[in-house]
Amino acid sequence: MRSWFQALPALAGVASALAIGQGAALAAVPDDDRITALVLSSGGVAQVQRSIRLLDEAVIELPVPLDQLDDVLKSLVVSDPEGGVAYVALDGQPPVQESFSRLPFGPESLTSPAHLAAALPGAAVRASSGGRTVQGSVLGVETPPAEEGRASAPLLSVMTDAGQVQTLRLGADTLLDILDESLRERILATLLANRQRHTGTQRIVTIALEGKGTRDVDLTYVVAAPVWKSAYRLLAGTNDQARLQGWAVLENATGQDWKEVALTLESGAPVVLSQKLSERYWTERPELPVAVGAASPPRVDSSAMLLARGGAAPPAPAPQMARDTLARTASTPQAFASPAVAEQAPPAAREGQVSVRYPLPEPVTAAAGQTVSVPFLDARLAAELLSVFQPDRGGVHPVAAVWLKNETPGSLPPGILTVYDAHARHIGDAQLPAVPVGESRLVYFAEDRKVEVRAEQRPQERVSEVRIADGVLRARRHLQRDTVYTIKGAADAPRTIMIEHPRQPGWDFTSEALEGDTATHHRLKVMVPEGGSTTVKATATRTESQEVGLLDIDADGLLRWSGNAMDDATRRTLEDLADLRRSVADAERRERALRERLERAAAGQERIRANLAAVPGDSELGQRYLAMLAQEEDEIGALRRELEAATVDTAGRREALARGTAGE
Repeated sequence: MRSWFQALPALAGVASALAIGQGAALAAVPDDDRITALVLSSGGVAQVQRSIRLLDEAVIELPVPLDQLDDVLKSLVVSDPEGGVAYVALDGQPPVQESFSRLPFGPESLTSPAHLAAALPGAAVRASSGGRTVQGSVLGVETPPAEEGRASAPLLSVMTDAGQVQTLRLGADTLLDILDESLRERILATLLANRQRHTGTQRIVTIALEGKGTRDVDLTYVVAAPVWKSAYRLLAGTNDQARLQGWAVLENATGQDWKEVALTLESGAPVVLSQKLSERYWTERPELPVAVGAASPPRVDSSAMLLARGGAAPPAPAPQMARDTLARTASTPQAFASPAVAEQAPPAAREGQVSVRYPLPEPVTAAAGQTVSVPFLDARLAAELLSVFQPDRGGVHPVAAVWLKNETPGSLPPGILTVYDAHARHIGDAQLPAVPVGESRLVYFAEDRKVEVRAEQRPQERVSEVRIADGVLRARRHLQRDTVYTIKGAADAPRTIMIEHPRQPGWDFTSEALEGDTATHHRLKVMVPEGGSTTVKATATRTESQEVGLLDIDADGLLRWSGNAMDDATRRTLEDLADLRRSVADAERRERALRERLERAAAGQERIRANLAAVPGDSELGQRYLAMLAQEEDEIGALRRELEAATVDTAGRREALARGTAGE
């Protein structure tokens, strides 16, 4: 029978497990415990498979570092091919609180003999200090006021077996002997638990297995581990191909040597969580009051149950053998296995749903703490050397790049890439992003200073349609942005130039040199001969709709829109409306001028009235002011009549404009 136990995922904490960053390995009791397989993830965790040779029933005790304990509880899986797991146990935390709960005092009473004695009223003790000794049951401890020339000291009072009360001044040489053996043992246990809480660095996971015969028991778990790094070498070749070789740089941080370990590299972005599973959490429970009184007895079930219409009887329980078979089938995970590959052959990638695995064809041997570099990829890919101009960089020189297509069986993990030319000379470094199977990426490694690219913007705008309806002018504007790239090629060799033109949301793009699009750029491609030059034109167009109320457009604006009208009737309407708008503007100007003249005349009249009031009415000057006042009154009357006529005229012209804009 094959039995499995799963205690939620983890990796280094069990059986000589990984002591990441601390060098302290977990050691199982058997001497033949060994790591057989290891999966290093780019997510910063490692999955370890260990094998332990056991005989018949056995118990494995695994000392787990405290910083790995939660991972062990999260992920430990035990597989016994010829037996089963009887139980898995974890020793409890040092029971400090539990120990004090069995004592009549708290931790603060352990600071001195006086504090301890004060916390033990009634306890049998023997105390010595200053050459005197008292023995009996503790009555209490008090600190009397200090005497002149003498420091205050606690005073212990006890009652002897004879009923006598004795006191003892407790000094620095006090010896306190607790005569109650049970109490003394409880205090010692509490002190031990307190020491373990402060000095303990590990806890023991015990796995008891039931089985017969000699067999290998596998342990699998997941723990934190150093992230493995990708370091690529790219050898630029001919015939539009390049050789890409990937090396993994990794560290043995398991705390023990690797000996012929089957190693698998996994690249992806897994969600990695941790939780304090080893700590105790308590919840508050509401208190239920005690019910008083007897409850009524339930009624007697005296009739058979009838199935509902169309219902089915509850399924009969499956036979025990069938349930066991189902449980074994559901709980048996896929075994670790390395593919059969030819010697020195690169590992075959295994593409998963969210990650890719590279099982190394040869087992790895590495000392604890050692850094190793192992190849995981060696392939020839479709490649092309390009000079890529990126306008948003702000310069005039393109960057040299290699266009790579991932034709391998698995996604390429991200990493640093060193580029060599066909003669194996270093020409630059690059960052290789993650490249899914079948996709292509540009890898930039240097600046091409032999080539210059300059861009010129030529924006255009024209109105393609103008219509009038319901007093609203509706127009369609055609916007066009032409960008002309002028390329001066290298003097010593031809170049393939790719221009990454930024995408503009909402704009249509056209170019004779368009090669393809990405999420952020249009890519234009052109060949430039040795010592030659060329131009590339890119055109972005957009059509916008615009609505404007005719009453909100002045005469000049109406005349401009009339030049873009789609038909003669619309053009004449706009011209007529421009004339009406102009006539309304003229009437409004005349009306404003009359109002200003009327305001000045009224002000002059008030000034004359003030002057007249300051002189005798029958004087010569007074007579002159009276004549001026009459003249001003006549002028004001004429201006008011003229303003009224102008106001009526303005209103009529506005009404005519309103009828015209409404299409009447």
